[in-house]
Amino acid sequence: MLTWHPEEKDTLTREDMEAAIEGALKSLGAENQQALIISHNDTKHPHVHILINRTLDNGTLLDDSNEWNNLSAWALEYQRQRGQHYSPQRELNAEARARGEKTKYRPVPRHIIDAEKFIRQSANDNPDRRLQLRHKHHALAKEQANRSHSLKKRHTTQWDTLQQNFLQNRHAIREQARKGQAAARVQIIETFRPQWRALKEAEITERSQFEAREKSTFGRLSNLFRNVDIAHSAADGPRPSILTQLWRGIGNAAERQTMFDKQLAQRRQELETRQRKAIRAAMLPVVAAYKMESETAIIEYRRARSDLSFIQRGELAKNKAEWHQLIARRKTDLEQLALSLERTQGFNKAANPQSFLDKLRNRAADFRADRDPPGPSNDNEQDQEIE
Repeated sequence: MLTWHPEEKDTLTREDMEAAIEGALKSLGAENQQALIISHNDTKHPHVHILINRTLDNGTLLDDSNEWNNLSAWALEYQRQRGQHYSPQRELNAEARARGEKTKYRPVPRHIIDAEKFIRQSANDNPDRRLQLRHKHHALAKEQANRSHSLKKRHTTQWDTLQQNFLQNRHAIREQARKGQAAARVQIIETFRPQWRALKEAEITERSQFEAREKSTFGRLSNLFRNVDIAHSAADGPRPSILTQLWRGIGNAAERQTMFDKQLAQRRQELETRQRKAIRAAMLPVVAAYKMESETAIIEYRRARSDLSFIQRGELAKNKAEWHQLIARRKTDLEQLALSLERTQGFNKAANPQSFLDKLRNRAADFRADRDPPGPSNDNEQDQEIE
């Protein structure tokens, strides 16, 4: 039988149930066997009954030696895929089996079985007492199960809340660092803005002077010597010699213009480099603060996880102890009821020590005695009586 939680009754579809049935049959190795499936929806929880034909094609029976564990493993994977926690005991059983412990059955203790058997067999027991006791402990177990389910659900919510808070805190730290970097960048840019303005004004003035000098031979020579590339960068490739530059620029106005533009570009590049370095320097404290806050958040998150795990383990241990107390209480109540029944049975035996079979035997003997009176001891005595 496959059973779903009452909370799934309104959302569970026929396709969902068929998929679960196919998975359960496959876990038993019975996916190719005949099966009769009956679905019920007249209870709080939807469920199906599955009857499997175990007869194989070769006439043998389908092996069912490990069906309990196979179904349990399938059910555990099924609830994990659906993100459910309706059966926490299944998780514990799986961990116990991984440790080599047996969890196939959860038998009722022998003393409880004997006590219940004695109660059922007692002829003088009031059935209401037994039923009331059973209903009482059924209600107590149901209440404890509800508390266990609420505890599991609350624990899951606590972990989800802790994880969500950590992610939100980390996102806030990252956003704060981004804003800090943007503010530092804007501040440095504003600081360098007057330098860019001064450089631009100087370029306009020098370009005007360069064009004015190009009108005379002495001026062209002056422009040529002013713009010879002495501090050549290795990134620009092989550097031509100063004489080569002078030779190219003496009679070529375009070459002189290129040399002049290159000098201006180098100064802009130098100022841009200084600005980038200043921005990186201004961002260093922001990055350091971001790393420190991130590490602090991670440490606090791990500490909170450890604290929450410790608290939840204590609550689970308390819940387990409550279950043990409930089982012990059930045992005590059954033993007390059995003792009361033993006293009643002892009283009845003392009042009438004969068993029912003894009564039947005595009654049969009396009946034979009334119907068959004693006969003569020999034939002579019989003849005399006849005469």
